[in-house]
Amino acid sequence: MKRIGFITLLLIFSLGDGYAQSRDWRVHRRGMLHQAVYNTGELGRAYNAGGTVQPSSPSMEWPPNSSMVLDRVNYPGQHNSFGSGIWIAATRPGGRVYTFCGATSNTNGEPVPVVGVYSTPLELRKIENFPVLADGELNSAYDPDEAEEIIVSRWDTPVGIRVTRTSRAWSFPGYDSFIIYEYEFENVTGDTLSDVFITFANTFAPSMFGYQRNHGDWSEGNFRGQPPAGLGDHFARYDLKRFMSYNHERDGLPDPELFDQWSIPGGRGGLNSPQAVGLMVLHYDYDHLSTRDQTAQVFLVPQDSAGMWDENGKAKQPFLLRYENGNLPAEAKTATWMDPTLRRKTSIWQSITDSTRFAEQFEPELWPYWKGRTTSSANLSWWQPVSRAYGFYPYFLPPGEAMHFTVAELAGYGPGVAGDRVYKDLGGSVRAGVDAGFWFNPVPSWYDTLQYDFLGSKDYIGSTYLQDHPLPWYVTPGVVSIRDVADRAIEIYSGQPLTKYDTLQYKPEETQPSGRYNTIPIPVPAPAIRIEDTRAAANRIIWGPQVESFTTPRLHAPFSHYEVLRAPHPLGPWTVIDSVSPGDSRYYSDGEYSIIDPESNLGDNVAYAVVSVDQLGGRSGMSNLTRHETQAPPAETLGKVYVIPNPLLVTSGLSGSDPGGEIGDRLQFVGLTRRCTIRIFSYTGQLIQTIEHVQETYGNPWYQLSINNQIIASGVYYFVVEDRDSGKVANGKFVVIH
Repeated sequence: MKRIGFITLLLIFSLGDGYAQSRDWRVHRRGMLHQAVYNTGELGRAYNAGGTVQPSSPSMEWPPNSSMVLDRVNYPGQHNSFGSGIWIAATRPGGRVYTFCGATSNTNGEPVPVVGVYSTPLELRKIENFPVLADGELNSAYDPDEAEEIIVSRWDTPVGIRVTRTSRAWSFPGYDSFIIYEYEFENVTGDTLSDVFITFANTFAPSMFGYQRNHGDWSEGNFRGQPPAGLGDHFARYDLKRFMSYNHERDGLPDPELFDQWSIPGGRGGLNSPQAVGLMVLHYDYDHLSTRDQTAQVFLVPQDSAGMWDENGKAKQPFLLRYENGNLPAEAKTATWMDPTLRRKTSIWQSITDSTRFAEQFEPELWPYWKGRTTSSANLSWWQPVSRAYGFYPYFLPPGEAMHFTVAELAGYGPGVAGDRVYKDLGGSVRAGVDAGFWFNPVPSWYDTLQYDFLGSKDYIGSTYLQDHPLPWYVTPGVVSIRDVADRAIEIYSGQPLTKYDTLQYKPEETQPSGRYNTIPIPVPAPAIRIEDTRAAANRIIWGPQVESFTTPRLHAPFSHYEVLRAPHPLGPWTVIDSVSPGDSRYYSDGEYSIIDPESNLGDNVAYAVVSVDQLGGRSGMSNLTRHETQAPPAETLGKVYVIPNPLLVTSGLSGSDPGGEIGDRLQFVGLTRRCTIRIFSYTGQLIQTIEHVQETYGNPWYQLSINNQIIASGVYYFVVEDRDSGKVANGKFVVIH
C-alpha cells in the first residue's frame, strides 16, 4: 500500500503484530456500490445461501440505500452477494494446509465460524480522503492521487500466510460502481511454502430485492440442477477479454405491480434485478509462479501437463474457474479443488475442439493467449450459477516474501449495451448447450432480447426495457453495463487511457502490483449539507460555499453551480428543487446557502442531496445524500393534538417512504410536547397501544400496530395524550377505513 499521509479519520483496532482482535467490519459507502469489509477475509457477510442481510452490513448493495417497507413487507434492499472471501492452500513441511476466510458453509449452505478456525483478525482501519470535511471545510490533507475511501484489513491464517487487503472506492460519477481490492499474501513462517493456491471465492446473486419482490424469497436459484418454480433465471458468464466472472438475471425482473411508477425519469427503474455483478482480476502475481520442478501437481490429463506451461516454464493463469451451488463445506468439497494430488477441477483450452470453438465462435486471434489457460466449468447458467472459485496456482513462496493480487468488484446496469450483441463471452447456455458446442454466446442487454433455442420454454435472454424507458438516476450515461464499468476500473487502476476491451485482451500479469490512481479527472466535490426543521414544518437545506474554491491539478473543470435535489426515497424519483449559482442572493446570507423545500409535509421521510456542477457540465457524486423526517420543534405546552390523515383511507394517495413501516399504514399524532404518553383505545374502550414519545419533534408516527403487533381493523378509535412534565391531557378520535 502507498504511504498514506492524508489520514483524516483513522480507526485502528489492532495492537500490533501478534495481537488478535475480534471479528469486525467497516463499510464502503462513498460510491454507488456499498460493501462490508471484514478483518477476517469475509466480504458482505458471513456466507449464507439465502436468509437476509443486516442493514449495517451491506453485501454488494447496488444501488445503495435501497431498503424499504412496501405493502407491509420489509425489503432489506438490493444486495447482490450471499457473502464472499478468500481461500488459501499451501504445502508446508508437515503437509497440506487449507484456510477458508469467508465463502464457506456447512453441508446445508449455512454459515460456519471463520474466526479461530480459518483466520485471526489483526487490523481494521478506515481512512476518509474526501476533499470536504464533515463540517463543510475543505480537507487540507486531501490526496488527489488516492481513493476517497480506503479500508485496510489484515489477518493471519493457519497456512502461515498473513493477508493484507486494501480496498478503495470513489464517488466520481462513472467510477462509483466498483471497489478495487489490493491483496498482499506474505509468508510469515520460516518455511518455504509450495503449491500455494490463491482463490477468490465470490458469490453473485442479483438481487435480494428483486427475488423477494417477484418470488417471495432470496436464495440460491437452484439446487443440483433443479430450479424452484420461478427461479432458475441467474446466468453465470465469463468475459475472457476482461478476466471478469459475472452474473446477471434473465430479463431484469420487471416489477409485477409498480413497473410504470418506478420507470419515470429520475426514479429507480422498473426492473427489480437489473444488476450484472461480478469480479475482475486487475493484477495477478507472475514472479512467484512455480516452475514445473517446483510443483507436486499430478496431471491426470496429459494435455494439461503439456499445454499449461508458458515460455518461461510457469503455469498459465487462471488455473481454476469453477461455478458451484450454494453448499460450500470445506471438508467435503472445497479442499479437493486445491489439492495437488488430485485432478484439477477445470481443464485447459488445449484441443482441436477448443481451437475450433475459438475460430468459429469467438475471436480466433485470442487463441494463442488463451491456449493452455483454464476453461470455465460447464455450468454457464442456472445449473449452478451462484458460487465462484477464481483460482491462481501453483506458487512458490519463500519465508518473508509476499505475493500481490488486485481484483475489483463491479456492478452495472445489465451485461451489455445495445451494440454489444456483436460480441461474445462464455455464458448464456446450460449444460446441454455447452456439450453441444455453445460455449460462446452474444452479450445480452436491457435494450433487446436474444433468442436461444436450446434454453427450453424460456428461450430468450435480455429485455427491451431501455428502448422505452430512461436509465435510472444512479447509472452514469455512457457507463451503463458491467463491461463499461470494468473498462473504467482498468483505467483508474492502470493509469492508462480508457480502452474498450471488446476485442482487445487485457493482461493482468503485465500490470503493476498496485494502482496508480493518478490520471482520472477529479470533479468538484459535493458540499457537506445539513437539514433543519422549521416551525412551519418545512425542511431547510443548508450548506457552505467552500467547494467553489476547490482546486486540484486534475480538476475536470471549475465550479459552475449547485443543483438541490429531493426524493421521497433514496431510490427516487429525484427532482430538482432549484439551481443555485455562486452567491445567489435568493439563498446566500451570512456565509451559507439556505433553501426551503416547498414540498415538505409534516412526518414525511425525504431524501436530499446537493450536487456540484462544473463549467463543462460535469457533476459530483451524491455523496451528501441525507435522509430526513420532516418535523417541527415540539410544542412548548400541550394543547390540541391532531391525527393526520383523519380519516385514514386506503386510497388516501400517500406517497414517499418511511423506514419505520409501510407509509400507507401511517398515522401522525401532531402537536406533541417533548415528553408525553399516547394511549389509543378502541370504540369499546379496549387499550390498543401505548406510545411513549420522548423526542424533539412535534409529531410521532404510528403504523396501526396493536399491542399484539396486528394491524387494527376499520373503525373509530379514541386517543388520550398526557404531558409527562405538566400532567396536562389532550384527547380526540380518528377513523380508519381499510
